[in-house]
Amino acid sequence: MCLTIPARVVSVSGKLADVLENGEERAIDISLLPRLKAGDWILHTVGLAIKKVSPKDAREIIELLESSRKVNNSSLSDKFKRILQASKVRELSREEISYLLQTDNPEEVNALHSEANTIRKAYLKEFICVHGIIEFSNICAKDCYYCGIRSESNVKRYRMSVSEVVSTAAKAAERGYKLLVLQSGEDSLFNDEELEEIVREIKRRSRVFIFLSIGERGYESYKRLRKAGASGVLLRFETSNSQLFKELHPEGKDLDNRFSHLSFLKELGYFIATGFMVGLPGQTIEDMANDILTLKNLNPGMASIGPFIPSPETPLSDKASGSTDMTLRVMAIIRLMMKNVRIPVTTAMETIGGAGMRKEGLMAGGNAMMFNLTPPRYRRLYQIYPDKFYQRDRRWERYALFQGKESYRMLEERLRP
Repeated sequence: MCLTIPARVVSVSGKLADVLENGEERAIDISLLPRLKAGDWILHTVGLAIKKVSPKDAREIIELLESSRKVNNSSLSDKFKRILQASKVRELSREEISYLLQTDNPEEVNALHSEANTIRKAYLKEFICVHGIIEFSNICAKDCYYCGIRSESNVKRYRMSVSEVVSTAAKAAERGYKLLVLQSGEDSLFNDEELEEIVREIKRRSRVFIFLSIGERGYESYKRLRKAGASGVLLRFETSNSQLFKELHPEGKDLDNRFSHLSFLKELGYFIATGFMVGLPGQTIEDMANDILTLKNLNPGMASIGPFIPSPETPLSDKASGSTDMTLRVMAIIRLMMKNVRIPVTTAMETIGGAGMRKEGLMAGGNAMMFNLTPPRYRRLYQIYPDKFYQRDRRWERYALFQGKESYRMLEERLRP
């Protein structure tokens, strides 16, 4: 679910309380917490107090969400200042985006992150969402050159049974997860009927939103899965450079087909999550600027951006990884251009930069993270790249996962297509 910055109760009157948050007072409905008193700390959403926390916990949450970054404005170039000002009133040009991607002034990079963080707070408040991902099959019929579970890779394959997927999802829902991503390779052995059964049974047992990350399955398949209860689809376009896309997909995947999928998925009413990789071999600064503009034009609900990580047994195994620095810049620029979009800190970022990359990503405009909930017996087999990061932070789970219908409503208001 979503973590909000704590607010301190100033006064209580019946079912309402005045609370102090970020130096401002506001009225909050406390009907779920009738014993609150002045001085208490709460977490709240959509105007409703949903959890009381100790002063110690409140301080820890504030520390998780607050930035200590200071910007030295005297070190910023006039061009950089003009670009940041322009981002407040219009779409940035390709040339302006390229400047932000290439600046070697560390103070400008620092200021870019700071501005993105400020925009996140202004438009999304302090909602940092924690979602779960279940990798239910590493079987894939495709041979994408960047992927460690491509069809030609010699990896141990697995497919979770329908009952295993449903049971894993139910356990996650019991812990408070309200959005689950079901991810697999493009596994044609899972037919539409089985996938529909998974979606329907999870929805029957648990009040959760189901996102699908299962590749290109065509209009009819996604129509059936939407009817079964799926809410969203995660489908990256990877790169907007059609030639580079073709070179990465020897089995004949076509970028136009990927965009066609994204178009009809939106028509079917899915919440769309899409994005691209940073640091792909052969990718240029101009490509990344075009990727950002393409993402802006697609206008998804979630922008998923991660660095390229080379994987053994792929044609790109000897290539260099994408950098976390460049990925953070891309995330920040996207936040400047898409004020309300959800931006997760991806597992690839954590794999390269460790657990500390979570806060770095949030301070660069991110507002979500995905925790891996795949059963341990399968988790290490889903090796789309090596040494994949799996660590869950119990603090985030403790503070951000709420039980009850109110937490579902909180997310529902943020996932409207």
